[in-house]
Amino acid sequence: MRLVVSIFFIVSIMYASVYQAHFQDMLSSQISYNSTLYKDKETEGKIYYGGKVTLSGILEWQMYQDEVDFYWRLVFFPDIPNDLPRLFANDNTAINTAIFLNDTLKKDVSFQKNSFLQIYNILPNQLNPIDEYILGGIAIRAILTLENYYITHKSLDSEADTPYYATIANDVKVLSSIRKWYIAKQFLPSEYILSYASKDSYINLRESPNGKILRAIQKDEMGDLCKSIESAENKGLILELGRDTKNPKWLKVAYIPPESKDTSKTIYGVIHESQVSYDCAR
Repeated sequence: MRLVVSIFFIVSIMYASVYQAHFQDMLSSQISYNSTLYKDKETEGKIYYGGKVTLSGILEWQMYQDEVDFYWRLVFFPDIPNDLPRLFANDNTAINTAIFLNDTLKKDVSFQKNSFLQIYNILPNQLNPIDEYILGGIAIRAILTLENYYITHKSLDSEADTPYYATIANDVKVLSSIRKWYIAKQFLPSEYILSYASKDSYINLRESPNGKILRAIQKDEMGDLCKSIESAENKGLILELGRDTKNPKWLKVAYIPPESKDTSKTIYGVIHESQVSYDCAR
């Protein structure tokens, strides 16, 4: 595979649709496309294709929030979606065709880890392991060869919400520098924002359970969750990312400090469960 100079472009945005590329200007008319895809079989809810397709486009690792949860996905946006098999071939209302890589579209810790390793192994000197939990996303232009292409078509009305799936068959050829985006603080999933529960004037954000202190979070810098998340614009926010599997009384968290308008200055670590609460502080 071919890597390029490590240059990062960073922007701050609100949540966008998982079905649309975040950087539309990265799509190109200078395309690579070769396909041996053929319709293999159709079931009540899916259409399966055999063969492979090699094509250029945007590979994204992106945070995605649905109605009840949030997680991260590896998604590919081809330069020429109309040349791929599509469910609504005559519907040109969708900006892009989003191809979800590695199958599932739900929260799954081990699946997410394996998916992130695919893009991390492509760019080992340009990403950090903690980028798995980026509160936004990462995008690169690339050429991919995909296989196991299929379409989920049950109870769908338009191209805009049609899920396409595939797996990466061969090495990825990187065509551009990395670009990152970060969501605005007020668009964090409020159900996972933790409130201050300690009797002390600060709580310690640690690198690991009982490990190095990354930051002493002062009580007066925390946002008031009894109000809306928008009221915490100039306050710190703690977002829960899950529990430490080996030390379940410790929560994996992302701390967004008061001085940050978006999530670009996030500090990742762990906090003991006794120091925080899911209820708003009174």
